Amino acid sequence: MTARARLAALGAAALLTLGVAACGTSDTGSGTPSAPAAAAPAKRTVQTPKGPVEVPGEPKKIVAIDFQIPYILLDLKANLAGAIDLTAAKDGEPFTKLTIIGTDAGELNYDKIAELDPDLILAGDYQEAEYAKLKDRYPTVLIPATGDQPGWKPQVKAVAEAIGKAGEVDALEKKYTERVAALKDRYKDKIPARKWATLGTYDGSGWYLYDKIGGPSTALTDLGIGFDEATTKVADGNVAQYSVEQLNQLNGADVLLFDDLGPPVTAPDAGAKLKADPLFTSLTAVKAGKVFDGEYNIIDYGDAMRVLDEIDGVLGKL
Repeated sequence: MTARARLAALGAAALLTLGVAACGTSDTGSGTPSAPAAAAPAKRTVQTPKGPVEVPGEPKKIVAIDFQIPYILLDLKANLAGAIDLTAAKDGEPFTKLTIIGTDAGELNYDKIAELDPDLILAGDYQEAEYAKLKDRYPTVLIPATGDQPGWKPQVKAVAEAIGKAGEVDALEKKYTERVAALKDRYKDKIPARKWATLGTYDGSGWYLYDKIGGPSTALTDLGIGFDEATTKVADGNVAQYSVEQLNQLNGADVLLFDDLGPPVTAPDAGAKLKADPLFTSLTAVKAGKVFDGEYNIIDYGDAMRVLDEIDGVLGKL
């Protein structure tokens, strides 16, 4: 199974966004009223991997057909009306309020989409077949999984541009970078001293390891935290999978973040099963008491701020 499919059931973190400025006038303190806020255009043109696409200036009924984009839309408080069935995820409650237009395996119900009659559809750039069936009926935008920056940020930016919220992402990035700067200053003596890795397990019989640019590694890199040798060997854009017998590869890590993706991706007691294995208990970081459990994957800025809080707690214990 691909890393993207494995991350299908990730829940969104706390919803974090900035309100859109209200139209009208306000007192600036100088006695001169401010100019009315500009109304959104009826239509906009966005650039996509398939060329320019005309979309609503303010989409009111968005459908997201992939696994990660719905969480980004929820984080941005967009007008998400329909998504595939992610109600069983750890943080799946928001999806109970949406029209379900596909299964948690990504199989779409095109009749449900037609009933919803969306004014914008967002899809992952790997969903070529689905795109071909939808593009002539609805404004449909393919969202690239990668971009000019490593990690999750380009996808968030592309989603925001498609729905007319690029300015809000700029504000969220500013808040994120300010938090990163504060942590780097607070822990400037601890950050350079250790090598980190982020691992997890799906069923306890094997384990996965994040690469050096994706998921939580984006935040770790922004903080200036270094990675162990095993992490640096994972191909960019991948989550590597290993057998229990290969756990010794993690002996170069001073700090281990133990990731829990939650159900249905992570089986019950899977983490406990892996941690009980003698090959795990013999690891350098485990013997030093430097293993920290948490939900570390990042899809959007809400996730990122939550993970920075978790890393703050970890650094405080080192």
